[in-house]
Amino acid sequence: MNIFQKMSLATAQIEKVAKNLKVEMGKDKNGNVKSYKAVSEADVLDAVKPIEHELGIYSYPISRKILETATLTTAKEYNGNKTESTQLFMRIETVYRFVNVENPEEWIETTVYGDGIDNGDKAPGKAMTYSDKYALLKAYKVETGDDPDKEASQELKKVDNAKKTYDNNPKADKVDDESFRKIVNSMTPNEVVATAEYFKVKSLGDLTKEQAAVIMKKRGLE
Repeated sequence: MNIFQKMSLATAQIEKVAKNLKVEMGKDKNGNVKSYKAVSEADVLDAVKPIEHELGIYSYPISRKILETATLTTAKEYNGNKTESTQLFMRIETVYRFVNVENPEEWIETTVYGDGIDNGDKAPGKAMTYSDKYALLKAYKVETGDDPDKEASQELKKVDNAKKTYDNNPKADKVDDESFRKIVNSMTPNEVVATAEYFKVKSLGDLTKEQAAVIMKKRGLE
């Protein structure tokens, strides 16, 4: 079989992978743990590796490229004590290759993207794991249950709400429209959330002109 025939047969044989991984996202203001379900890398590999071995397919990331990095700073206050925590954000592009073991000159590639956030040194690893996992899921058309596109994520909703807050409640000391849009367009959804938390505003539409100026200077948007 050629690589296309092998990939097609693998797609037919790999079964649905359930979302068994519980990912915690910290706690809300009431102390309740926020979490969501996801597909683990181990479950994806358990589903894919035996089929690849049986059909003679070898898959691996042939290249990676860092697209974006940022340091997210969050300020918190408890009993009058202020603390700051930082996290590294990284977005990478991965080219994943699927090779016909019986004819190594025959292969298929797919390009995927992955984000990673961590307060230590694990952001690159998380981004690579995410991209590799989804390269396999998408290349083999593996079902995982819920459709991530059926509802906008909470972070993207916050970006949209930030715009609405500005449009509906303009004040003289608030960030102007042009600066607001420059700031939001320069940020990932996670950065929008982290920045709002740092300046203690409900949304970036509530930033003052002075706060917006600080952000724009730091991000080179002036």
